[in-house]
Amino acid sequence: MITSAIQVTLFVKDMEASKTYYTEKLGFDVVAEEEFAPGWRYLTVAPHRNNETVLELVQADTPNTEALIGKQAADQVLIMFASNDIDNDYRELKARGVVFHGEPKSVPGGKGVGFEDLDGNQFDLYQAIR
Repeated sequence: MITSAIQVTLFVKDMEASKTYYTEKLGFDVVAEEEFAPGWRYLTVAPHRNNETVLELVQADTPNTEALIGKQAADQVLIMFASNDIDNDYRELKARGVVFHGEPKSVPGGKGVGFEDLDGNQFDLYQAIR
């Protein structure tokens, strides 16, 4: 039986620039980083090192993968990230230069706001109302 999702692949233009963005702007941790062979680098990041799901940042290196950068979910949100204090997280991330699409507002089941990474991938920051 499938019990959880553990990894999402995200094509990026530049792995170093993306690593910097995810660690410095979003505050993520590098979970794994190694080179298996020349040109085959494995890099995963997550909001916390012990997070159940990681993002694998993959250098786009063909016309097909380059065309997917920022479009892996078409014009939809690729990933929704949970927050336990969306207003504070929004202020901190915005101060670090994260591009948001508005301010946190009421959405079904909680509060949310969209943002994007340096390659144009669309994400949501969401806080559930309990």
